[in-house]
Amino acid sequence: MTFSYDKGVDVMYVTFERLPNQEYIYVENENGDILRLDRTTKRVVGITIPFFSERLKDNKLEVPEVGLVPFNSFAEELATP
Repeated sequence: MTFSYDKGVDVMYVTFERLPNQEYIYVENENGDILRLDRTTKRVVGITIPFFSERLKDNKLEVPEVGLVPFNSFAEELATP
C-alpha cells in the first residue's frame, strides 16, 4: 500500500495494489472520494481523497467502506505493531 499527498490541491492518493498494464474504472462516492477499480476484476485498487486536510478531525480521517471492508478498521490493523 502506498500513500501520496499533493499539498497544492489537498488530495491524498492511496494505492492498495498496482499491476503493470492495469486499466481502471473510476467511481465517485457520495463523499466525493474517487475509487479506482481494476477494470477486469472490479476490485478496489485505490482511492483518491479530495479536501484531505479539511476532512481530518483530531488527526483521524473517516473514509466510507471500500470493497465491504471499513477503511478505518483496515488502517488500524496496519498501524498495530
